[in-house]
Amino acid sequence: MKLTENQRLKILRQHLNMTQSQFGMIVNLKQGSYADVERGKVNVSGDIKNALFKEFSINVNWLETGDGNMFLEDAVREKIKIDGIPMFNFPGSASNVEMYGDPTDVKIIGYLNIPGATKSSFALPVHGNSMYPTLENGSWCVLRPIEDRQDIQWGEIYYIEYGDYRVFKRLLASDNEDSVILWSDNQSETIGSRPKYAPKTIKTERIKKLCLLTDILKKPNY
Repeated sequence: MKLTENQRLKILRQHLNMTQSQFGMIVNLKQGSYADVERGKVNVSGDIKNALFKEFSINVNWLETGDGNMFLEDAVREKIKIDGIPMFNFPGSASNVEMYGDPTDVKIIGYLNIPGATKSSFALPVHGNSMYPTLENGSWCVLRPIEDRQDIQWGEIYYIEYGDYRVFKRLLASDNEDSVILWSDNQSETIGSRPKYAPKTIKTERIKKLCLLTDILKKPNY
């Protein structure tokens, strides 16, 4: 007999060795109200699933159907172990130019086996020459998402999404706390007496996505 969603929720709680009271706090329900969920008197709501996903990385599909692993990280870890980290089809620019294209047309085109990669790591190709010689046009960059801006390592290279731009830049601290400097390593190319790839200062609040560059796979010279 197939288990219900409510019964799988109980199995999950027992697997985590937590009491109903402790588990209820996680999903923002009092002990009595949570007990009704396990008994099947109340459906497992979307709010409960979201709370468990954020707290424990549970596989919501497992909770709803019983298919797959109990925890999403188990499946991702196995995927990384077998196939490597995903390589996506859209490039990051190494110049301050807009990268046009359908933002929903994102596909995995392959995998890379990189020692030390995290479950959230992924790879993108480089387009442009503003970060030469550190990043060459056509190279692949392994990236790790940064959730907390307090974790920024100033002077390191990041993949940054802001406005309609997707760029690779070295991130430098600005004199203003609400701004950051996007620095290009290629300072040898000039237009007249001015650098072709001049530093650009943007407001921190404009950054939609920030990923630390952890590895570079340079394009072969042939």
